[in-house]
Amino acid sequence: MYEQDLKDLIEKFKKSKAEFQTVELKKCNGGVTEKLFDTLSSFSNQDNGGIITFGMDENSDDGITGIDDVQQLQKKVMEQCLLNC
Repeated sequence: MYEQDLKDLIEKFKKSKAEFQTVELKKCNGGVTEKLFDTLSSFSNQDNGGIITFGMDENSDDGITGIDDVQQLQKKVMEQCLLNC
């Protein structure tokens, strides 16, 4: 995904205030949800996969919640992938 594609996707979320079939928003304030593996599994079974966008939430006013600790997020995502594969 290119930078402009991501910007366009963020604008689309801001307007619709909703997720899409192949795009999932994860707010990540306070860590990664335990249901992340469910999303990964679901996307892996779709023809074109999917996109998980961390630091966003459709219930937030502007859609952006931010990420507290990017390195911790990366570690938790990898841990969930390794534990459930």
